[in-house]
Amino acid sequence: MKIVFMGTPEFAVPTLKALHEAGHNIALVIAQPDRPSGRGRKTTPPPVKNAAEELGLDIIQPENVNAEEPVKRIADCAPDIIVVVAFGQILKKRLLEIPRLGCVNLHGSLLPLLRGAAPIQRSVMEGHKEAGVTTMMMARKMDAGDMLMKESIPIGTETTAGDLHDSLAVIGAKLMVTSLNLLSKGGITPEPQDETAATYAAKIETGERLIDWRMSAEKIDRTIRGLSPNPGAYTYFRGKRLQILRSRVLDNVPSAGKPGRIIGMRQEYLEVEAENGRLAILEIGPEGKKAIPANVWANGARLKDGDHFADNPD
Repeated sequence: MKIVFMGTPEFAVPTLKALHEAGHNIALVIAQPDRPSGRGRKTTPPPVKNAAEELGLDIIQPENVNAEEPVKRIADCAPDIIVVVAFGQILKKRLLEIPRLGCVNLHGSLLPLLRGAAPIQRSVMEGHKEAGVTTMMMARKMDAGDMLMKESIPIGTETTAGDLHDSLAVIGAKLMVTSLNLLSKGGITPEPQDETAATYAAKIETGERLIDWRMSAEKIDRTIRGLSPNPGAYTYFRGKRLQILRSRVLDNVPSAGKPGRIIGMRQEYLEVEAENGRLAILEIGPEGKKAIPANVWANGARLKDGDHFADNPD
């Protein structure tokens, strides 16, 4: 099958590689342009570009994939199908109509749940018991096309969004290969989504990253794990920002009503109070540094009685 592949971040790389390994003719790869990244804001190519170059595939990086030049380039490829995985731009009608078999998208949720920009993070933040991926035919309305296949995995009590991302990227790659094989043979019937069951996974806003220790232990834990490793939930300690990257709720441990108070180290975790209940903090990322185990951070911080995490630097 002749494919035009559209994708940008690391999540899309396993699918690109799986399609290539399956013997499909990937006529063109399209990714977002190189962007400034990291603390030094160095211009960096997206992961899909690096993968395409490693595989010896042609790649373009248009600012607007719906512009005349990229549309013509895609049409000239005469693709059987366009595969889209976390590309980052909306495809207009004339692009959707180019491939013979249509455009197929891999979405990081069990549609119609969690349509939108941040389904993996929101699945953890909202306390879902499972996450998954869906392959679907693309339509003009975002994430609303007819579904082809789904696969789910459980969300554990210590699962982070990063853990889910890595697992679902691999599962999704295999699902896409199977979906295309069935689609090419007429062996699959697209299933319309139930619009009444649709939910939306909004983009993560900056304000959501700051931990409010007055929330329940369960809500704080889901926030920490749902934002780990990127963009990362954070708090303040002795006036400096501190990222909290891994945690779990301590069952049957009551709070003394002092949100943010650091109780102390308990073997491998740091015990911290929430409004109701307590949290085990397992991994911490000091500002500007790599994440470290909580006990290593605590040793360096030289904790004292009365130390606490706060929602402001004062």
